Amino acid sequence: GRPVLAPLGQRLTPDVVARFGATPRPETIGRVAGIVPPGRQVAMRVGQVAIAGATVTVAGVDPATFRAFTPPGTAEVTDVWAAAAAGDVVVSYALAGRLNLPLGGAVPLTGAAGQQLQATIGAFADTALPDIDAVVSNAMADELGLPGPNALVLSGATGDPGDVARAARRLSLPGLQVDLLRGLADRKSFFTSDAMRQAFGVLHYQQTADGKIIPDPAWVRANIVRAQVPILGWVMCHRLMIPQLAGALADLEARGLADLIHPNEYEGCYVPKLIEDSNAVSMHTWGLAFDINVPTNQRGTHGDMDPRVVDTFERWGFRWGGDFHTVPDPMHFELVALMSAKG
Repeated sequence: GRPVLAPLGQRLTPDVVARFGATPRPETIGRVAGIVPPGRQVAMRVGQVAIAGATVTVAGVDPATFRAFTPPGTAEVTDVWAAAAAGDVVVSYALAGRLNLPLGGAVPLTGAAGQQLQATIGAFADTALPDIDAVVSNAMADELGLPGPNALVLSGATGDPGDVARAARRLSLPGLQVDLLRGLADRKSFFTSDAMRQAFGVLHYQQTADGKIIPDPAWVRANIVRAQVPILGWVMCHRLMIPQLAGALADLEARGLADLIHPNEYEGCYVPKLIEDSNAVSMHTWGLAFDINVPTNQRGTHGDMDPRVVDTFERWGFRWGGDFHTVPDPMHFELVALMSAKG
């Protein structure tokens, strides 16, 4: 089973990230840590790792401690940090979109010295730390050959991040870079494969020789529903997505933006299939994705989706396929944060 993590004790507002170009001596890290009171600092082991062939910046951390320094809505979700502690990779939404990484899927990792291993994408979560694409446990950092502690996140006691930054700079340590974190937006909340299993159940399916997906009929009967929503009319989706889909569409309607979505160009929600050019099951198979304004937003193009539409759906817990950098899919929106588990 997964490691058992205690619930979050307190959330700390990160003020500063202090990084060294090369791994410093432990006592040097200790001097930087000593700027703030005990318990208000966490070390990171930051280095480069190839995920699915792309070189990204990964931080090795103690998940139980590190979580307190992450944004509200991420820090509190024990499943995210239990996934990291269990050896899964927690990736940012931006990286998940750029590399089209499937939640719960296995990805190949290559460490700095060429170490090869497979890991599971255990959660999407934003740390709000600049340039950190993914987080792993210290045990996984060892396997990947990440350097020893070479960065610290610091939370001062005065409420003024400038106090912490000035104290760090006064140490005049060679190779130390100090970045203020105040003003960086809190990012979207969480969605983990564990949370998904609990909310949506396990989807059993058969795959035919020609690649068709046939979901378990009992699961379909229990979860896929036909419902009427604003703008689009009748849709067939997962019952737990309907409230958020309807809420986002009602929001657009109330703001006079309904004409930005063309109901005759909607191409469905529940469509059992694999993601194109892959063996990963599409979120459409779960009824947790939908495609709109299809003719002018084809896969592989930038499309013409209005940013106000994207912004509205993101606020209602969806991520936009136009942000998938490998192969953008601007017609596509999929659920990544469940705001209400009623249904």
